[in-house]
Amino acid sequence: MMTKWLADLHKLALCLGVYCVACTGAVACVPSTERGIFFEQVPTDIDAPVVIEATVYDETQVGDAHGDQMILMNARVDRVIRGSIDAKYLRIFVYLGGCTRVGIGRGIVLGTLRDDPQRGIMLEAIEGANMRAWSKEFSQKQMDIFATAKCVKNEFGVRECRLAGTGTGPEGTKP
Repeated sequence: MMTKWLADLHKLALCLGVYCVACTGAVACVPSTERGIFFEQVPTDIDAPVVIEATVYDETQVGDAHGDQMILMNARVDRVIRGSIDAKYLRIFVYLGGCTRVGIGRGIVLGTLRDDPQRGIMLEAIEGANMRAWSKEFSQKQMDIFATAKCVKNEFGVRECRLAGTGTGPEGTKP
């Protein structure tokens, strides 16, 4: 009798946990599941048609045509490693997930070029960079870059960040 009661209690606890996760979305990311777009080195286990070294100097959260949320970033292309990009500046985007960690910074970015009718050619970045695997030096460099960013909430209540002195894109035009 006691065993059946414990089994029922266990099932109840499991069902309650699943219900809370499904209905509230109140799941915190386990630190090892957080993923970003900046790689310290070109990964050998991920294949992508475009690989660049870039400095992201501006980021904001926007919705696509379907209402899905994404982070849209403006970046300077520091070096093209793979693919054919002849632009000095490029927009990078990634769809926002519960464990997405992206924004201002510098590193290797992998992805696929997409032609958006409203925004032009953009790089859809691959999330996969395990930030816990970054070296201390690379992690410190990211923190130093982000420390120079100015983050504010726009008129819609969405956080936007820009590196100091880069409120606009190349030659003073909006990217």
